[in-house]
Amino acid sequence: MKESAITPAASALETAEQAIIGAMLIEERCVGDVVTAISADDFVDASYRRLFEAARDLYNEGAPVDVVTVIDRAGGAVRDLALNCMELTPTARRVLHYCEILHQQATLTRLQSAALAVAGAGTLEEATDLLAQAAGIVSGRPGVKVYSMTEIMADFMQRMGQPAPPYLKWGLGMLDANLHTSAGHYVILGARPSTGKTALGLQAGLNIAAEKRVGFISLETGHETAGDRIAAGNLPVTLPDIKRRNIDLQKMTDIVSGPEISRLCGRYFDFVEASSMTVQEIKSLALARRYEVVIIDYVQLIKPTVRGDRQEQMQDVSIQLRAMAQLTGITVIALAQLRRPDSRPARTDGKSAPPAATMADLKETGQFEQDADTVLLMYLVDPEKRGGDRYIKIEKNKDGHAGLRGRFSFDGKKQLFTPVKADGSSLDGSPAFHEIPDDDPQYQIPF
Repeated sequence: MKESAITPAASALETAEQAIIGAMLIEERCVGDVVTAISADDFVDASYRRLFEAARDLYNEGAPVDVVTVIDRAGGAVRDLALNCMELTPTARRVLHYCEILHQQATLTRLQSAALAVAGAGTLEEATDLLAQAAGIVSGRPGVKVYSMTEIMADFMQRMGQPAPPYLKWGLGMLDANLHTSAGHYVILGARPSTGKTALGLQAGLNIAAEKRVGFISLETGHETAGDRIAAGNLPVTLPDIKRRNIDLQKMTDIVSGPEISRLCGRYFDFVEASSMTVQEIKSLALARRYEVVIIDYVQLIKPTVRGDRQEQMQDVSIQLRAMAQLTGITVIALAQLRRPDSRPARTDGKSAPPAATMADLKETGQFEQDADTVLLMYLVDPEKRGGDRYIKIEKNKDGHAGLRGRFSFDGKKQLFTPVKADGSSLDGSPAFHEIPDDDPQYQIPF
């Protein structure tokens, strides 16, 4: 029977199942390709699945894979089905194409079943759990793909003829010049408490949102506090004036009619205020809102889903975030707490020396540094000056040079970080150091 005899009257799913089983039975050499391209879960029909599992197990054992051995392993009940698949499949030439069809159709079938389950949910909690499961179906890992060296080099040459990928634009020169953060990357931004990681995350997120759909998942900061900081950094108004409501009608009119607010509102930036979320819930939300970049503030506040001690829980959180980035193509930027230094070496003037943060300072687990593509660390140049300059160090960089460190000043009134030039002044011409007394009410130190 010719290949065209695989009739269009049969469903695409059953047609693919028939063709794959038939190909495995008539051409043993294709079995290895098939078992790495799909899994038994892709077969909806239990009888086809039994035949696939029998052929797969025989192949893994190094035993011959043919119609006799497969039927013997799977059982005589599937004999007629196996022979029919062989009759309908004269060649194994297109078996990988059938594998792709099967995976797509199986995913569609599972989604349809999930949709029916959601429609029949009795409670909101049940429906939410089912939707999260549906999101996992869509983002599930595809079959393993094996590339020969010829294919790798052909792909390389093709990519070199194309424009550079759209790397994230952080809005901070040192990071833009040395990081190549793209879809599916997992980034850790670590800082000690009260150093400014939330302010830096908001500043970078809004800059990224000029070109990407960004979701800022805040597990600590409320939307009003974040809104005040965003307004101070992007509108012609300062944080002290916002806090004191020191904005008259004319000033408000100027703000509303000015170009800054239109530019700000034109960016796709969602602020998600949540007291607790699991990684699965974050992933479901990101897929539903079609975020390209997710910023999490901060990672140690993510709700764990495994039992065990704190270290084991955070290990699992990091592994899940890494998988989320890889499987969905969403760039994950996780803000993280660093440990406070227990001791500092003495300086000649009797004061404590500023300890340089390292990846070992990441709280709870070393899994963060293992999983991340990029690790950024921010810490005060002088710990005695809370409002002073910060260093931002590229501690890990899989796609570029690591160990680089930039110096940034922080403007408390505008809630903005500015690179500092070699002569000690900010690139915008303002003083590099802003020493802020702890009791000065006009500044609000970021957390």
